[in-house]
Amino acid sequence: MNHDRITMKEEQYYRFMQAIDELKTMDDLAVKMATADQIETFSPPIFAAYCSHNGEQCINRLAEYKKLIGPMTYQITSSADQVTVELLPGDASLKIPAFLAVAEWAFLIGLLRRATKQEVTPVKVVLNAAKPDPALAELAGIKLELGSINQISFSKADLQWPFVSYNAAMWNYFEPELTKRLADLEIDDSTSARVRSALAELLPSGETTIDDVARELGISKRTLQRKLKEEKTTFQKQLNSTRENLAVHYLINTDITTNEIAFLLGYQELNSFLRAFLLWTGKSVSEYRRQHQNQSKANRS
Repeated sequence: MNHDRITMKEEQYYRFMQAIDELKTMDDLAVKMATADQIETFSPPIFAAYCSHNGEQCINRLAEYKKLIGPMTYQITSSADQVTVELLPGDASLKIPAFLAVAEWAFLIGLLRRATKQEVTPVKVVLNAAKPDPALAELAGIKLELGSINQISFSKADLQWPFVSYNAAMWNYFEPELTKRLADLEIDDSTSARVRSALAELLPSGETTIDDVARELGISKRTLQRKLKEEKTTFQKQLNSTRENLAVHYLINTDITTNEIAFLLGYQELNSFLRAFLLWTGKSVSEYRRQHQNQSKANRS
């Protein structure tokens, strides 16, 4: 859980989308989901792209901030008369489900049409799928091709149509925050962040050692130690940091008992947690919780 949002690893996300595809009762579900009215308002990166000057700028902005939307990237190639977008997985060893690729191209076609009020038609659509998707073919207005990649091409002239949704002021508002989020995401790709993420999952089951985390990350203990050293940190520092942040979260945002918090943080004994918390914050658990409750009451009054 991150900022009250459920997150998945890339492989889990692909399995989830594949399950939706297998359980769906509507053949055109991917297209309908991706072309829903005002879908661009649900995501700041997409809305920022919707504020672009034209389709080419929109696609470039989507490519820049794609990692903020999902675990995929756009690879863009341009020629004198065409712009081609290839959809790539974040992890090259994984395959993007056909359902997700269909939804992606339907979304992009729909976005360009809504933003320009023109019937923008792709020049070419390639799907890495077992069979073409009739709903996407109908939306695109062309025959789909099957291949080993997921790719869509547009006429460069079509991508010069001005967006009726163009809004420079809104872009100026969004751009600094999107850039910050992207920088934060890059930081979160660090080994330290991966260790903290693994610990957050492992601690409630009492798995608190570097061996436990190395196994979870699929690397050797020695490799993990080396990577952390390169980032000028240690496993113990990351363990303490994770426990402290989680403890503060539980105390501020939940009503669970001190005993339960100690258990969730992987402590065998309550006193060990109490001593550690005092060392981290300079306050006892009860004092910290009481102080925050008083502050919350003051803010509400």
